[in-house]
Amino acid sequence: MRPVALSWLARHGIPALLLPDYFQLAVIATLIGSLIALRLADRDGASRAHTARAIACAYVAALVGGYLFEALRALPAAVAAGSWRPVLHTGRAAYGGLLFAIAAAALYLRAAGQPLAPFFDFVAVGTGITFALVRTGCFLAGCDYGLPTALPWGVRFPPGSLAALDHARRGFVPRGAASLPVHPTQLYEAALGLIGAVAAGLVLARRDRRDGSAFATFLITYACGRFAIEFLRGDQDRGRAFGLSTAQWVSTAILAVIALAWARGRLPRRPSPSPVAS
Repeated sequence: MRPVALSWLARHGIPALLLPDYFQLAVIATLIGSLIALRLADRDGASRAHTARAIACAYVAALVGGYLFEALRALPAAVAAGSWRPVLHTGRAAYGGLLFAIAAAALYLRAAGQPLAPFFDFVAVGTGITFALVRTGCFLAGCDYGLPTALPWGVRFPPGSLAALDHARRGFVPRGAASLPVHPTQLYEAALGLIGAVAAGLVLARRDRRDGSAFATFLITYACGRFAIEFLRGDQDRGRAFGLSTAQWVSTAILAVIALAWARGRLPRRPSPSPVAS
């Protein structure tokens, strides 16, 4: 999709730099999220240095984790085929990046003797923005496309795109043709990221304590939305077990962990009362 957009920009004399690619959008998202988190840390009197280092750990882990998660998922296929090819030719998993980033930041904060809940609340809004921009990059790259649809907002990906090649292989379209109109599931997830960012921001605005509620709100929003969007995904190689995709099982696990944390009192059930002005 990005080559089509770049061609349109060129025809209208618009600089191509106005349309960042996937990796540029990921960097922009990280910078925006980091600035928001550092500003919140400053406002709350938290350690700016430890917040920045934890973000750096999370960023590196997200880059590695996106690939490693998919490699681990492909390991059974590699063993069955007797070849490392399925492991070495994997894509990136959004959930892999998220989970590895959470683990890396938590490990750093524990080692540094810093509280976890405030940090994750600081990064909640930025995480949603990151998902929004990265999924926009996925749309431009043509990966993570949806099922064919007759809805008016269905998108045809150009010849040579992953969707077009997949549809040609399955006999939906002739070889060298554009794909059928498909659900723009990448944009659905981009919108989901923004919704999660807004929801987390509302929790931050309502609470006078940083107890993990904002980040939990983002996770719940994303996990529920991602579970639903997976039913509209058209790319086949996502892993399935008992009728659900890998991402749906991860979504279920996240919701179960949060529910367990609430049941054990690890997360508050309602906002803390605001202090009364004297």
